[in-house]
Amino acid sequence: MKFYFLSLCIMLAVSFAAKAQSKLIFKDKFMYTDVQVFNETKRHSIPSLIDTGCSLCIIDSIFAIDSCGIKEDELQTIPINQTKDKISSAFIDSIFFCGKTYHKVYCLVADLTGHYQKYAPKFIVGANILRSGAWKFDMEKNIVEPYDSNNKAKGTIYKWKNHEDYPDVAIDYIILDSKVNGKKTRFAFDTGCRNNKLQRGLYVGKPEQIQKETANIVNKLSIKAAELCRNVTFKIGKDEYTLDFIIGDGNIGLLNIEFLQGHSFILNYKKQILELL
Repeated sequence: MKFYFLSLCIMLAVSFAAKAQSKLIFKDKFMYTDVQVFNETKRHSIPSLIDTGCSLCIIDSIFAIDSCGIKEDELQTIPINQTKDKISSAFIDSIFFCGKTYHKVYCLVADLTGHYQKYAPKFIVGANILRSGAWKFDMEKNIVEPYDSNNKAKGTIYKWKNHEDYPDVAIDYIILDSKVNGKKTRFAFDTGCRNNKLQRGLYVGKPEQIQKETANIVNKLSIKAAELCRNVTFKIGKDEYTLDFIIGDGNIGLLNIEFLQGHSFILNYKKQILELL
């Protein structure tokens, strides 16, 4: 009887762990996982972009209204990124992500399909869900799962800063202090950006002129001229990395998932630690 009870407990624990794990899918330098969206009596399971550079979750406006029952006349309008641009917002009844249900999730409602076109997800998992704890991204098994934020770090540790340290950055940005050519700078670890971006004035040499696709939450996908910097070496902590960058006009640079070079990693929002395994 005791053996049966122990076996049952083990089976339940394994079953719970499996449900808490979500499969990772990588496409076009972006990272996706399945998320369930519940609103009123409607439920949808959809591949969703995991975006560490997004303060809030975002839901596609067409999907929100046509499929989730969000009423267009009840949407609230708020400013974004400390600019004059405005965007709609709404509360979603609940979101199921990595084995946990998040209730009354505040989301931006944007025309993702119209702006990002072939790259558009229907839902973006933002920091208002991610900051609830710690997450392990296993790049060998291609899974993401909750992680005990109190576990002792064993890998390469990068302590990050955020809007409380730098008031000029978006809320819950993961800011890594860095050096490029001996000059101090800052990068945001942003899994929602397709290209790494470097602040103007840091690159030594002549950038390569290219044409590239570009889009954001305000501007539709288009092809524009850009300046490409190849093989830029930068330091974070004591470690050096080399990546290609597009020159940007922002006050911080951006590092996408390429920065991790295939390493499994832990995002610990409770301790503000990025741990490479």
